[in-house]
Amino acid sequence: MTPHDVSAYGRTRKSILSSLYGYGEILPGLLAMLFIGIFANNLPGVPNPFTLENLFAWLDGVVGPLHHTPLFQILNSNFVWNPLLLGLLVGNVFGVPDSWKRGLSLIHMLMPLGIILLAPHFPIGHAFKLGLVPMLLCVAALLGTAGLTLLLARLCKVDDRHGAVIAGGLCTGDPHACAILMPLIKAKGGQVVNAAAGLVVFGLVAMAAMPVLAGWLGLPEQAFGLAAVLGVGNGAQATSAAFAYGYEAGRYAGWFDVGRLVIMPAGFLSVFSVMFVRKLRHQADPDVRATRGIDRFPVWLGVFVVCWLLACLHLFHEPARHAMFVMVKWTFSLAAASLGLSLSWRDVLAPGPRGLAVIAMAGIIRMAAVLAMVAICIKTGLLPQ
Repeated sequence: MTPHDVSAYGRTRKSILSSLYGYGEILPGLLAMLFIGIFANNLPGVPNPFTLENLFAWLDGVVGPLHHTPLFQILNSNFVWNPLLLGLLVGNVFGVPDSWKRGLSLIHMLMPLGIILLAPHFPIGHAFKLGLVPMLLCVAALLGTAGLTLLLARLCKVDDRHGAVIAGGLCTGDPHACAILMPLIKAKGGQVVNAAAGLVVFGLVAMAAMPVLAGWLGLPEQAFGLAAVLGVGNGAQATSAAFAYGYEAGRYAGWFDVGRLVIMPAGFLSVFSVMFVRKLRHQADPDVRATRGIDRFPVWLGVFVVCWLLACLHLFHEPARHAMFVMVKWTFSLAAASLGLSLSWRDVLAPGPRGLAVIAMAGIIRMAAVLAMVAICIKTGLLPQ
């Protein structure tokens, strides 16, 4: 843009909102995201039976549960990854016209909005009934896994953006955190999908290995319910592993999983904080890419923290929480559809096998550490047998 063009733009614009794309420019991409979201999930307000979610539910009925847990929940099928998968398929099979791309850029607004709306769903008060020792083990597993994964990513020379989203997903036990960290870390979409897929695959391995290792140690079923939640993967994988160990272990896994869920924000916030401080300390280092372009603590993340604190004080009552979760499903479905349409299979495979190696090493160390901590707590009487 020439100096004359800049001057003309300054004279003609009416407000700061004039820098945004017009409605006609974003409409094609917005409609593409909307239709993919509608055909991926059972979104509130849209009675559409022909969805990927319903197809997976039907297949779950055909295959049957795996240790009392639906197979596609174990594979992390939900309102984020269903539209992401459908967007990947549509974009790579049929292509994405240039007219869609401006509308797809709305992901940069939808992701922060969805993260803010998630805040009321993590009230820490719900975990008080678990007891002090289980909650301390949850916190230790979360922070220890985050620090260990970031360290291994640096030692393996993994791109720090990729390493950060892996750390967030592994420490929280939920591949959702990879997508949540995307706008904070400034990670590439391919890195996010690559990390999430690796975490799901490793979760399947941990789901089979943890009951065997716990049986060798002779852990009681109640204690293994806690160990599965802290050492396996997402909630469905942990529950399936616990039921494989015993019925009581599965019941206790559902009980202890509350402790993991309510401290999830501390996991991705700690990863962002570490990477943000590291970027500030190494401004001139070209290898420090995570959070590059974020010069100050994001305002919208501050809004999330405030809403999380209000949720911990139980100031969001059930009707409000339900309404906000409806909006969460819509915003994340549209954002995930946009991400899927924006990526090629090559983008997903580009990060290579190093990230998978980091997941495997950190995950194995975490399993061993969790089993050791739980066994020590039983021996010392801190956990009931």
